[in-house]
Amino acid sequence: MAIDLWRTRPYSGTMTPLRQWVDRVFDDAFTREGMTGTGSAGFQSLPVNVWETPDGYQAALLAPGLDEDTINVTVHDDTLVIEGELKFNVPEGARPVWQEFGPAKFRRSLRLGTAVDPSRVEAVFRNGLLLVTMPKAEHAKPRQIQVQVGTPSATPNGNPKA
Repeated sequence: MAIDLWRTRPYSGTMTPLRQWVDRVFDDAFTREGMTGTGSAGFQSLPVNVWETPDGYQAALLAPGLDEDTINVTVHDDTLVIEGELKFNVPEGARPVWQEFGPAKFRRSLRLGTAVDPSRVEAVFRNGLLLVTMPKAEHAKPRQIQVQVGTPSATPNGNPKA
């Protein structure tokens, strides 16, 4: 079954090959099939929100329909990678009448900018929302440096004046 897209401009009496090509390019780029990434790469992207706190990062990803067994969360240095797969079973003998999504693989890679401690990362999946808590690595956290008062005889490099 084909679904016709609504167009913002009516067609004139003649369709030139150039106009047909331009319409096909825009249809491929902006229709649901073109935007979901089901082309050669085969990956879709998950919508994400990321917050930084003084102690780390928190991320929330929309992942409706994903089975928690197919979600893979990986952290390396300052990069978070989330992968998953949407699977569903079509009833036997059923034929599609309307289909806007199909089985798909999801992947999202985010560079946070500061190294996180991978041993303390936690991921919780609940009601189609994946919540990831990533504490910053100790060496990446800002440190307060105590300023010491030097004697007037010391030079900037710490050597006494001659």
